[in-house]
Amino acid sequence: MAKRRKRKKQKTGKRTPSAKSRDTDVIYISEYTITDEPMLPPAYSRLPEAVQDRMEELFYDIRIHPREAIEELTALQKLYPHIPQIGNYLVAAYQQAGEDEKAEQIARENLRRHPNYLFARINVAEFLLKREEYDKIPKLFDNKFDLKMLYPRRNTFHITEVVSFMGLMGRYFAGIGQRETAQTYYNMLREIAPHDPMTKALKRELYPGIVRRIALQTPKKLAAEPNTDEAETP
Repeated sequence: MAKRRKRKKQKTGKRTPSAKSRDTDVIYISEYTITDEPMLPPAYSRLPEAVQDRMEELFYDIRIHPREAIEELTALQKLYPHIPQIGNYLVAAYQQAGEDEKAEQIARENLRRHPNYLFARINVAEFLLKREEYDKIPKLFDNKFDLKMLYPRRNTFHITEVVSFMGLMGRYFAGIGQRETAQTYYNMLREIAPHDPMTKALKRELYPGIVRRIALQTPKKLAAEPNTDEAETP
């Protein structure tokens, strides 16, 4: 059954300082349409229906049986190397399996094969963000911090593209100390996807809890104190 189409307009944003220079460069948050309706690229749409159905199942299998998913996705990638979504799923599967080094290797290979694929850029940027290699991130996105500027021929973006991109950019700007710019991304995320993990991750960057603030200030003292909270089962 077809999903009900939902379309949301992203407001034209105010100008905020870019990462390169606070004095001369600005980023623009353009106006475009956000949808949660499936947006399948032509190449993906031409895959056999059975493969498309299996890909949808693998999206969920990755979380439960990542190693089995890796084996199947690797075989699919050999059959359909022109489909970047398979590489994206492989990155997620390796991460879920706890193999971050292999995940990054796959992410970089996927970006090499599909340099214009948004999630290939985001996957590599996530690894750079974890290592605080902030100076390498702008180049991945051609020094463009707005989706419409990055993909000028597109007027509509899927909600997952918008949330992933804005979440990444928000954490990037927070990481380099441009809190006002990061706040701009957070405000938009809070409007379009308030409960998404990306929104919550950026909120934690901007508004760390009091326990975390204290821990950052006095780590040695806290480490010596017993933890009376109930531990969660991994």
